[in-house]
Amino acid sequence: MLNIKDRLYIATFQINALEVAVKYGVGIEFNHTCISQALDSENRSGLLSKMKSDLAAAGAPRATLHGPFTEIHPAAIDYRFRDLAKQRLNQAFEICSALSVKNMIVHSGWVPFIYFKEWQAERGAEFWQDFMADKPEDFNIYVENVMEDEPYMMADFMSHVTDSRIRLCLDIGHANAATSKDISIETWIKVLSPYIGHFHLHNNDGTGDAHGDFEAGTMNMVSVFNAIEKYCSPDVTFTIEARQCGKCMEWLQNHRYI
Repeated sequence: MLNIKDRLYIATFQINALEVAVKYGVGIEFNHTCISQALDSENRSGLLSKMKSDLAAAGAPRATLHGPFTEIHPAAIDYRFRDLAKQRLNQAFEICSALSVKNMIVHSGWVPFIYFKEWQAERGAEFWQDFMADKPEDFNIYVENVMEDEPYMMADFMSHVTDSRIRLCLDIGHANAATSKDISIETWIKVLSPYIGHFHLHNNDGTGDAHGDFEAGTMNMVSVFNAIEKYCSPDVTFTIEARQCGKCMEWLQNHRYI
């Protein structure tokens, strides 16, 4: 039976996230740096103070960090946008270093109708490998799907990646909202399983990114976990990103996943 408690995090933007983390003894995923301007130098002291306070309040045994995603486009045609992305992401890395956080989730930055999928795969791999070139060997990033409408483009992206510290974060809620109905979430998991290191877990009805709890959507979460157990590495980690994280923890407990 799949048990994920020792690999589980709760995103801090959720309702009562810190209290739920304390109750169940799981880690937290910092969302404090998602909005890029939070990383401005004049905000640094207050940002770190708040994050340290939240980490202590959660009593978290481990933490990961969600990097900035506002206007971050690693495959941008204009080099100025790529430079800005690298600047913001390096600022987020400095936050990770200050807090001894070894794993950072980042968005792919793909924009439909702007970048061809082949361009995104090649230029994205080039950007992320360049970003990681000067990072410590024990630091990892997980590139998350957002607007991708099928899993094969992310598999293509990973085929260009040679750095083992770069893996994927499969956000099943994003996939459910962006994918045509003939591609199941289980298909996403199977196709990308060799590259997945982390999951973002939440549900929706397939029409929007609602961040609903596990029973508030069209995905069968038992089937999702069965596919993860069948196809994915046993060391994959998970973050609950449903706004009602307490309900999700109760669901996981009732289904004996924790």
